[in-house]
Amino acid sequence: MSQGEKPARQSRSRQTRDKLVTALEHLLRQRSFEEISIADLAAEAGLSVGTVYRRFENRDALIPVIFELYAARVSEFAASPSGQLALEPDAGLRTALRQMVAQGWAFLTAEAHLVRAAHLHARLRPDLVGEEWEAFLEMAVESSSALIEHFSGEVSITDRRQAAQIVTYLLNTSLIEKALYPQDGPAFALTMSDAEFTAAMADAIYGYLTVPPLQAPA
Repeated sequence: MSQGEKPARQSRSRQTRDKLVTALEHLLRQRSFEEISIADLAAEAGLSVGTVYRRFENRDALIPVIFELYAARVSEFAASPSGQLALEPDAGLRTALRQMVAQGWAFLTAEAHLVRAAHLHARLRPDLVGEEWEAFLEMAVESSSALIEHFSGEVSITDRRQAAQIVTYLLNTSLIEKALYPQDGPAFALTMSDAEFTAAMADAIYGYLTVPPLQAPA
């Protein structure tokens, strides 16, 4: 249960919470969290404003709910066929990276409403997020590490832990920037299709992982 959220001890109270969570996600698909008022949430859920305040002390108490929804979607995606790498036996690292980046892009664009809100409030209100965000990032690093180890014969970087961290950073910064803010910042300059973009990002990461180490001058 999040800070500012009141416990749901009865079935009816839990049903009210479920309605509010569903309403919140529906509104996030239409506008940013900052633009959603308690009155908006109540109207969307078909409840009174007073009922909302009986479940959540204030609007900030809804921020952990965003992460709850985001965590659920990440888990569902990871367990689904769409979140699994389905590679041919002779497929190499470059093919795997292209598939992984394309899958990550598909998730981001499908869940942009949640990712955008989670991405922003992990920075603005870390006190309401707890350790969940760090756990997600560590899970992403472990996923990158597993991929690197699987194709270790193609990877030139000797510090594999650092390589996994860099791959995770590149994926999170580049894909999130392009998916969430396509009309703002550096992403605005990109004129390529989604398929071209994900392939280019995968190839850039492939180059980083496979480039021979720079030899020190004699």
